[in-house]
Amino acid sequence: METATIIFKDGTEIEAEVNGNNLITAEEPDFPEDLSLVIVRGDDFEWVYHYAEITQAAGIDNRYWFVFTEIPEDVREIRQLRADNDMLTECILEMSEIIYGE
Repeated sequence: METATIIFKDGTEIEAEVNGNNLITAEEPDFPEDLSLVIVRGDDFEWVYHYAEITQAAGIDNRYWFVFTEIPEDVREIRQLRADNDMLTECILEMSEIIYGE
């Protein structure tokens, strides 16, 4: 089975076996939080993901299988808008507690 090195933006590297687009390790890796750049490099291929996420993950036969996919820009924008909205909602609630003492 072919092997690959997974390189993350922070310089963390993980070795994995490759089966199609699945990556396989002996145990669940300690993935860095920042997946804004993930490079999977094998002997005859290189996959580059910008704003990746792990979309499939499973423990099978005492090994950990996972797949990276790239988050499309529109999905990233929607997630950021939701996070901004949640933050503003929290600010409004905190201010109303200060003003109204509730």
